[in-house]
Formats: sequence, C-alpha cells, structure tokens
Amino acid sequence: MSEDTVHKFNDEQSFNDFIKNNEYVVIFFTATWSGPSNMISPMFTNLSEKHPEVKFVKIDIDELEELSQTYGAKTLPTFKLLHNSAVVDGCVGANPNELVSKVRMFSDQASANK
Repeated sequence: MSEDTVHKFNDEQSFNDFIKNNEYVVIFFTATWSGPSNMISPMFTNLSEKHPEVKFVKIDIDELEELSQTYGAKTLPTFKLLHNSAVVDGCVGANPNELVSKVRMFSDQASANK
C-alpha cells in the first residue's frame, strides 16, 4: 500500500487551497495516539487507491487543532466528505462498513459528474 494517494498538510492555508481546487474530498481526522484511527488508517489508504476520482486527506488533530475544531472533529476517527468545499456527509468512529459504503456512494457521484 502506498500513502501517495493520501494527502497530508502541515498548515491550514495549504489545506484550504487544496479543498478549493478539488471538487470531491474525503477528510480523515486522526491522531497518532488514537488506537481506532490507527486501526482504520490502512483501509483509508486502500480506499484512496481504489477511488482516484476522489481526493483523500489525512489531518492530525494535534498538528492542525483549529482546523479540527472548524470541522467539528471531536471524536476520533472522524471522516468528512466534501463536495465543492462544503461538508455533504461524514461518519464518526472506526466503522469500516459505514466508511466503505459512504466512500463508494461519494465516488459514484464523482464519476457520474465527470
């Protein structure tokens, strides 16, 4: 598995620029100390490889705390699905079935609109 398909940012401005320039984005709010986040992280990377029409972003809440608060990421892991910079869906917790289902539907929507 390659992490090349998952984007990471060290500052909020770079993240905001990326969001503005990409129509379909899935954000994974995580932390190095979060067991559930670490457990589902390989699946997130796998989904990013299977769905190239969607951009995948991983945000460490300890590095970009203000951004985490902006998106309401209080429980880890938190996933937010953005279309044209607006949150349209999401899920909380390390629930593989829910995450896969939401990403597949989002990816289908992205493919249909291309």
